[in-house]
Amino acid sequence: MKKNVLVVSIGFKPNMGGLETHLEDLTKVLAKNNWYSIVLTYKPVTTNISAKLYEKNQKIEILRIPWLGKFFYRLVKNPVLEFLYLTPALMIVLPVLLSIKKDIHVIHSHGLIAGFPSVFWGKLFGKRVITTTHSIYNFPQKGLYRNFAAWIFGISDKILTLSNQSKIEIEKLGVDTDKVKQFTYWIDLKHFKKVNNAKKKLNLENKFVVLSAGRLVAEKGIPELLEAASKWNKKISLGIAGEGPLEKLIHEYVKKFENIWYLGNIEPDRMPLYYSAADLLIIPSVHEEGFGRIILESLACGTPVVGSNRGAIPEAMNESVGKIIDISPENIKSAVEDIFSDKKSLDRISRNCRDFAIDRYSEKNALTIINSYTK
Repeated sequence: MKKNVLVVSIGFKPNMGGLETHLEDLTKVLAKNNWYSIVLTYKPVTTNISAKLYEKNQKIEILRIPWLGKFFYRLVKNPVLEFLYLTPALMIVLPVLLSIKKDIHVIHSHGLIAGFPSVFWGKLFGKRVITTTHSIYNFPQKGLYRNFAAWIFGISDKILTLSNQSKIEIEKLGVDTDKVKQFTYWIDLKHFKKVNNAKKKLNLENKFVVLSAGRLVAEKGIPELLEAASKWNKKISLGIAGEGPLEKLIHEYVKKFENIWYLGNIEPDRMPLYYSAADLLIIPSVHEEGFGRIILESLACGTPVVGSNRGAIPEAMNESVGKIIDISPENIKSAVEDIFSDKKSLDRISRNCRDFAIDRYSEKNALTIINSYTK
């Protein structure tokens, strides 16, 4: 008998990001395991991509709440304002949905903003509630924010964390440790694989390319990366993909330096081509990165990673498949130039990447989530 799970999240496809890609993977795996997904989310709030308010097929049902998206990047640095901006609509719509969809077996919320209405209404309706974290929150030692998060996690039936660092952070809130389980992202290894002649297809033959992909915000280390690229060996090119408030800064560098390119938003289906054409992927985050899903994708395509020594990035990779560094323009420049100048070392770590991804990031990782729905 098929069971229904209500997935609550502030983001879902066609919005782009690690969370959205994970949820697409999750709902596909759930369908294979006899779960029907009902997704409650917003219309894209970080991009101008259009999306239908309602979609339904045999595997998934999606309800997108229309919302003003232009405030997201202004408020994302302030947890209180971000909460006040994104929570009200979920608080209003969720009880209506639970009243209509009486056969929902479990609610699976993603992040604190989705977590609050999910545990509040979920418990009133007698539902099992799973809360998943995708970030490192760095909770203060005391205060309302810390107590509020502890309440959300404390009421949840199960908490799923993306990294050991996140698991420890939540357990320090006083949450029952038996309720906290760590899971790991997985990727479609049939989709993310080396694309032959990728450099030729993108007219990048005879170029050494460093790729950066993600939200274009300061927390992702974009300013440090641009400064490094402006100073490193001019035979090394930097391609930046994504969108966000730092697009203007990137365009300023593109005008000044021929080896810096802005690629805009790349469609998810085309990412294996770009990973394969790149010699390195760089993740220069200066904040506590939740996990860094694009690390998994890049490694599966055979492309090594230079990653920040922040958050869960060191849990997602090791130096058999790249380099882990403290982020500064000088350190980025040095790490990239070292790899550029040592082709034997680059070839060696490149050969390790695909097997590393297969060993760690297959679909079997989804079982931790699926099992949490019932026990």
